[in-house]
Amino acid sequence: MDKKDDIQSQFLKLKEEFETYQNFAESTIQMMNEKNTQLEKKLDSLTNIVEVSKYINSNVSADNLITMINDMIIGILGVIYSSICLIDKATNHLIVKATNIKSCKLDFENDEFFKSLNNEQPFVLNCKDSIFLGCNSKANIHSAIGVPVYLRDEFRGYIIVEHTLFNFFSHDHITFISAIANQIAIALENNFLYNQVKESSIRDPLMGIYNRKYFFEFLEKKLLQKRKKEFAIVMMDIDNFKRFNDSYGHQFGDKVLISVVNILKDGMEDMDCLARYGGEEIVIYISKAYNHGEVFNRIEEIRKRICENIVEYDGNKKSISASFGISYYPQNGNTVQKVLSVADSMLYEAKNSGRNKVVTI
Repeated sequence: MDKKDDIQSQFLKLKEEFETYQNFAESTIQMMNEKNTQLEKKLDSLTNIVEVSKYINSNVSADNLITMINDMIIGILGVIYSSICLIDKATNHLIVKATNIKSCKLDFENDEFFKSLNNEQPFVLNCKDSIFLGCNSKANIHSAIGVPVYLRDEFRGYIIVEHTLFNFFSHDHITFISAIANQIAIALENNFLYNQVKESSIRDPLMGIYNRKYFFEFLEKKLLQKRKKEFAIVMMDIDNFKRFNDSYGHQFGDKVLISVVNILKDGMEDMDCLARYGGEEIVIYISKAYNHGEVFNRIEEIRKRICENIVEYDGNKKSISASFGISYYPQNGNTVQKVLSVADSMLYEAKNSGRNKVVTI
């Protein structure tokens, strides 16, 4: 082999080695780019999860927390529809707590898709035909994902997201939405505990009705919202309550209070408000007070039921009675204190004129 052939051979060898190295380098770069892309997606997903967590924790007391989370899912994933469905403890059935589907009812009992949610497992559906049938007002959905919501291994519901694009969702979405589902479960628990604490701060621990502080705040809000709306205030006091306590003990007295409150609750309407004013005194807000005669008759009926009721505890059986005073806004005052003062005066008159009666101005 002459020198020229030797140089050409070396060149071809070097060229082959270079091309091999170049292919390896390009393959490595491509692989690294793919890994970087995956890492960026994971980082974006993690960032979104952190942001969702911060958002949820900062709004744990919000009444519309689930709706707010559902809106975030729509924004982050860019989906067409999102629904958060939770178990109703009373019926043990899934009910929709938040959704952006406005004109199509989710039928968990009859629709084959939703019946499959009883499996309580995550799923991804991709179908070239429309997944959901029988809902003309809803976009044709070709990709859907469902992720269960668990709290301490207890099934609480499902997050269901949908898109019109075929193969839009993958199992990577399950990982992301599962993290959100965990946040929802924690948020539900925290929201429940928050509401428990909130309720305990505004309710009387013995009778379960509102306390005096809440009642005043409630009335002040009513005056600010609807100054022209008439309402009635009823002050009520159990007759000779101290004698019951002294003769039969405080536990019997507590039984009397609870018994009276149950009768009062039965006589209340949805917009009325019942509160413990102090001791055995109870105050009532009557929302419908245009007809004073009807208000009087309602309270008179409650008074009769209290008289007819027999309180039993530890072998003791006693009948009780109560006195009532009624005042009206704005006829008897244009402030909370004035209306309450008139009702208190009417109660005082009822007690001083023989007890067990209803007195109004």
